[in-house]
Amino acid sequence: MPYFRTPIFTSLALIPSLALAHHGQDFLLVESPTVPHPGSVYLIANGHAALDNGLEERAGLEPALLIGATQRIAFEVHAHTEKLASEPWAYEATAPSVHVLLSDPDKHDGFKLGLSVEYEISAKRDTPDNAEVRLSLEHGGEESKWAANLIASKEQGSGSELGAALGFRREIREGVALGVEGQGSFQHAEGALLLATAYFENEQAATFKLGLGGERSEDGRFEPVVHVGLVLRLR
Repeated sequence: MPYFRTPIFTSLALIPSLALAHHGQDFLLVESPTVPHPGSVYLIANGHAALDNGLEERAGLEPALLIGATQRIAFEVHAHTEKLASEPWAYEATAPSVHVLLSDPDKHDGFKLGLSVEYEISAKRDTPDNAEVRLSLEHGGEESKWAANLIASKEQGSGSELGAALGFRREIREGVALGVEGQGSFQHAEGALLLATAYFENEQAATFKLGLGGERSEDGRFEPVVHVGLVLRLR
């Protein structure tokens, strides 16, 4: 299940994805290079929903645990669940990953560089496993920042795919930022996604993220989508 086929979730009340400072979750679609402090544990849940003619077409939820191991290394494991139209929820896959900060871990502003590797283990016999490598870049500080990802993915038994994600956000007042994010494949237009985003942060508690936009479907239309996230620090 490559990154640009991420399932989409519907109920805003049930969709969390945390974005506290220094944990690599500053955006909805784009991964930040920064890793959590050693010993820190975050609960993350990302949710997405796609609509067609005002009706739910598909939905997904991805809960995760992110654990800081060293100043440069963090480990994550997350799950994929999916719901199509009127069908029941289905468990799709489990995906462990490792995140490595390649730039200076003591530098909180300016340019940062990171690398992550994920292996998605399918829960269905007829669905292949998927591996993903993501190079992440970020520049900026608390007031404004941009980030970019170069993403390579490969399904078991098939060819590899290359894509990218970009994001920019700017703080408009303390604890509130607005931005824009997008992602897509270099091989095809299907699945290309563009969001207008808002981020509401309390560094001592949690961050809520909301994105509204469109995703390109197989027939070339842009379906309205909503992405939400909440990040909680457990320790």
